[in-house]
Amino acid sequence: MSSKLRFTIKCLLENRLRFILTVISIAVGVTSVLIVNSVSTFGAAAVSAELDSLGMNGLIVAPENDGTLLKEEETEMLSSVEGIIKTAPVTVSTSRVSSGLNDASAMIWGIDEKAKDVVSFDLMYGRLIDKSDTMQKNKVCILEETLAYDIFGQENAVGRNVELLCGSGTESFEVVGIVKTGKGIMQSIMGNYFPAFLYIPYTVISSSPNFNQVFLKINSDTDTAVLSERINRVLAENTSGKYTVTDLAGQKSTLEGMLSTVTNVLTVIGAVSLIVAGISIMNIMLISVNERVKEIGIKKSIGASSLDIMLDFLAESVIISIIGTAAGIIGAVLIVKAGAVILDTDLTVTYRSVLKAVIVSAILGTLFGIIPAYKASKYKPVEALRR
Repeated sequence: MSSKLRFTIKCLLENRLRFILTVISIAVGVTSVLIVNSVSTFGAAAVSAELDSLGMNGLIVAPENDGTLLKEEETEMLSSVEGIIKTAPVTVSTSRVSSGLNDASAMIWGIDEKAKDVVSFDLMYGRLIDKSDTMQKNKVCILEETLAYDIFGQENAVGRNVELLCGSGTESFEVVGIVKTGKGIMQSIMGNYFPAFLYIPYTVISSSPNFNQVFLKINSDTDTAVLSERINRVLAENTSGKYTVTDLAGQKSTLEGMLSTVTNVLTVIGAVSLIVAGISIMNIMLISVNERVKEIGIKKSIGASSLDIMLDFLAESVIISIIGTAAGIIGAVLIVKAGAVILDTDLTVTYRSVLKAVIVSAILGTLFGIIPAYKASKYKPVEALRR
């Protein structure tokens, strides 16, 4: 076997330039597929993680009428429903936020201490809103880091004050914390159309301790449709109002499915370059067969079978594919690692995608090598020696 392998490699190296160019074409195809797959997979995972951090893994309960508010009793009622892990009252509005020098548009989230159990907060400086802030209606706030930078010119603005429209007038709030929430990608995509976040105790927004939404964190294995019906039934039996239940988890699953489809489509598009590389293998092998007709005649005249000749040329095409694939994998890993360092991300080439690339490349090398190998095996010794 080793002598056959050495002979095959020797045949390939007889025309080194042609061999190297073919390997490069395969390497480029494999590299492009792995990079596209890596970027697409990372993007889908990052968006999914950010949606989780924004609370997009549960349900939202809100009154059907805009003027109607929810009460603490209804939150306690919902927390007892089977399938619900945590509840967090929320009031959402938009406002201009000013530091006295600069101002910016922001989405104002009225929350309490339970919000950290539903929405992911990455605390950078200071503290989060606690129970005493909610109970005493303390005029404190938490800024998202980009908002702090926009209005103060620095991320750490703990201890400083901001002015925002709250109720009928402008009021001053002390910054007690700076958080890095999971909307970095959203901010990058939407730019100025996606406002920054500011968090205050929800009791400060209204004269009464009421709110207009409840975020619900649910068990991962819970059927959201069944749970939504259960929530509606509990609310209908115990309250007089009408409520809507928004299935954020279902919307997130739909979006993840779309992102997965996009990832697969991009991978298939990248795989077109592999098919082009496979065609180049077939072209090179056909040229090699035409150049080695006499060699084929000599082998057959001393007893080599058609199958032996066919396997020799198939081995060459497969080896070209394997070497090209190995070079492509190395190139993809280096490029992805460099990109991860430059962009400061967790971008990586997965073992699964590498295994798929190896399998696909070996299959392409075999398929596109069959025609040249078959052509070589069909030469008759006398005809081959005449040429």
